[in-house]
Amino acid sequence: MRRPPVLMALLALLLLSGCGGLAGEPEIVATIAPQALLPPATPALNAWRPDIKNGEGIFSARCVECHGESGDGRGQLVLAGSVPQPLDMRERGQVSPLEWHEIITDGRIENLMPPWEAALSETERWDVALYAFTLGYSESLLARGEALWRERCGECALPTVIPPVYTDEEYGIQLNQERFGAALDEADAAAAVAYARLQSLKRLQPAQDQADRRRLTGRVEHGTAGLEVPADTVVQLRYGSSENGYQLRETSLDASQRFTFEDLPAASEIIVGAVYGERLFSRRLTAEELARPIFSPTITIYATTHDPTVITLVEIELAIEALRLEDLGAGLLVSQRLRYRNDTDRVYSSGRGFDDGREASLLLQMPSGARLLSGDAGGRYIVVEGLERLPDSVIDSFPVLPGEAHQVALQYFLPDAGETKYEQAFANLVDARVLARLSEGLRLESDWLLAQGDGVYGGDLRLSGAGKLRFTIRGAPFATSSDDPGLITSDALPLVLLGAALLGAAGLAGLSRWRRNTESSAIDQAAAELARLEAEHDRGLINHDLYHQRRRDLRAKLADLMEGGE
Repeated sequence: MRRPPVLMALLALLLLSGCGGLAGEPEIVATIAPQALLPPATPALNAWRPDIKNGEGIFSARCVECHGESGDGRGQLVLAGSVPQPLDMRERGQVSPLEWHEIITDGRIENLMPPWEAALSETERWDVALYAFTLGYSESLLARGEALWRERCGECALPTVIPPVYTDEEYGIQLNQERFGAALDEADAAAAVAYARLQSLKRLQPAQDQADRRRLTGRVEHGTAGLEVPADTVVQLRYGSSENGYQLRETSLDASQRFTFEDLPAASEIIVGAVYGERLFSRRLTAEELARPIFSPTITIYATTHDPTVITLVEIELAIEALRLEDLGAGLLVSQRLRYRNDTDRVYSSGRGFDDGREASLLLQMPSGARLLSGDAGGRYIVVEGLERLPDSVIDSFPVLPGEAHQVALQYFLPDAGETKYEQAFANLVDARVLARLSEGLRLESDWLLAQGDGVYGGDLRLSGAGKLRFTIRGAPFATSSDDPGLITSDALPLVLLGAALLGAAGLAGLSRWRRNTESSAIDQAAAELARLEAEHDRGLINHDLYHQRRRDLRAKLADLMEGGE
């Protein structure tokens, strides 16, 4: 049996320290004190520093197809019948790490296991051998071992290193006698040596700044019933910060649909996503996850449906304020938020695309006579205006994900002559709670929207086919004259898609403040659009190239506004 050079030095040390009886007597492992097994100052120990973290990466890349991720011997090639099932590494019996190193080096051709001597260096073979060896240590076994050392040998120092020539049973006899007074039974001795060996391997890790060594390993799963994650799925990692920029990495999945990114530096943002069906399904790691040296997110991908009947409009909120604009005259500023629900396990979009790569998802018709004031939200919306026989509309290019609230928020202007007939048609099924907030001096008239106090009206709207949201707004609360300093143009209004906060009671007051500080508002609007663009890209809802183009434009716009404000 071939012995690697480092192991020959270890064996020599062991043999010399074990020679205490007559020539020809069998070696009794229990008679050798643990401290004498391998003195900490020997050159052999300094040269032998296995890296089980590196071994884990090698195992994931080279071994799981046969041995399985957990070492149970049920890898993808085994399940497919391509190779015979290897042993379960978790139930390895009495074998030493040295023997596993030799198996990895020489292979087992009779079991279709190739030799790795040419493909892996000596160091790499030790790394993966010792990592694979630790797969036999369950969490419960290690927890029991830790408790034994703490409770029964609290003043003892753990062995600096456990030579790989010893099986756990052999070294367990030694530990039991020398550290625990032979008081442990066989099961406890196994637990004690498992904990001691793993701790010794962790201490032997190559010297480096562990605070800067971060690892991300996760899994991709398919959220659509009956479908599997493609083997060639690409996983993208984006990390960095808005101040220092972002880095992009890509990797592929292993046989268990897992991915790994090693040696990640500290970053204020980490977004990881899987590319599937020309979409990027991604998630941003939370602050709690970022605080860990190792994090394991799960990314869910979905198939696509183009059936519009799976989408239901479930909530409509309106904030309506009387306003006089220099270029449009007197009217109503309407801030509208709509929430849609996807009741399937597939991503919904219409399947109809545009030349710039965007894809139509939801279509929302504007009320008759409305003038859209909100912007395109970093490329999200496509505005349809002035086409013959087609109503003015807004097309949302973001697909609707299963199980998530999908929101559309718009701002538009309705001319007013003391009475405004509001009519809005919807292209999807409607089973919605409607809430309308009106500024002082306005009132709403409807058969089903009932007053709830303080200018708030509410009711339920159900439309299964062609139908419209209808009501009447009355009141003429315009005290602003043409020379009033509060008079503004429609272009000066903040072109921002208003969220739920704006549609609350504080939102209406905010509209008046914005009209008096349009420069500050424009900066806020640009910053908000930039933040939304980042969030939309992180969720995989915008084309990657389009995202970079819009991001450059918005950052340039924000810089110009801030310079002008100074």
